[in-house]
Amino acid sequence: MQPTGIGVVFNGVLGPVLQGHPDCVDFLSVIPERFWMDLGGDAAPRFVPLADDTATLDRLAVRYPLVAHGIGLSIASGATFDIAHVDQLAAWDRRYGFRWVSEHLSAVRVQTEVSPDHHAGLALPIPWDEDVLDLLVERVQHVQHRLGSRLLLENGVVHTPVPDCDMSEVEFLNRLCSRSGCAVLLDLHNLYVNVVNLHVDADKFLDALELSNVIEIHVAGGNEMSGVYLDSHAGPCPPNVWRLLETTMPRCPNLAGVTFEFHESYYPRMGEDGVLTQLDLARQIWQHYH
Repeated sequence: MQPTGIGVVFNGVLGPVLQGHPDCVDFLSVIPERFWMDLGGDAAPRFVPLADDTATLDRLAVRYPLVAHGIGLSIASGATFDIAHVDQLAAWDRRYGFRWVSEHLSAVRVQTEVSPDHHAGLALPIPWDEDVLDLLVERVQHVQHRLGSRLLLENGVVHTPVPDCDMSEVEFLNRLCSRSGCAVLLDLHNLYVNVVNLHVDADKFLDALELSNVIEIHVAGGNEMSGVYLDSHAGPCPPNVWRLLETTMPRCPNLAGVTFEFHESYYPRMGEDGVLTQLDLARQIWQHYH
């Protein structure tokens, strides 16, 4: 995969920024689920495109290469594996020609007494166990078969670690890639959150990770609430995230892009200049190694 450069996760507030500074990014990362309504498994059709948002995406696709960053698959949920959702992703991949498709290595959909498919509202911790690895290898291979391309999976924030796992997170990621053929979306801010909250050794984590599997890197900012540091995409990247990017990028031989994430609700705090500054900092590091 050829290097693509610097990107940003697209949200509505970026329209004027991209109009005024079209060359500030080399690609856009889009969340497909923001461009359709999911009416539920019993509906026909189930997925209904949002006309205005889809028209915006059509215009962006003319100007920018697009990558997809899904949020709804919940590939690690034991209760469900949503094949229809995978097929919807595949249909949009064919429509827009995404450079790559990524998802979160997480479980957000769970079975409860009330609902067989309840959204927990946050990514639940995954046991780094042999049986979960077997489950995910099969699912990842199924997704990749339907997409016709390699799937990228993102390392997550560990809110409450699961005790007595069979292996470490890094070993799990390495073995999942080796067995399934998937790749890694390395989120350095997620790693930094685990450093702050759980005292994870970031350098040890990255030394153990097979960095040749990394195709995309995410950087972002966060904030603290009630003594816990959150991956809230709340603004500029912390200095330690930039340090991690500087030291990690040259060790990722197959890296195709670095993506800045921020939530649109924090745009008033950053403004156009703040967003452009973050993209410029990422580009400076990118250009140093490319």
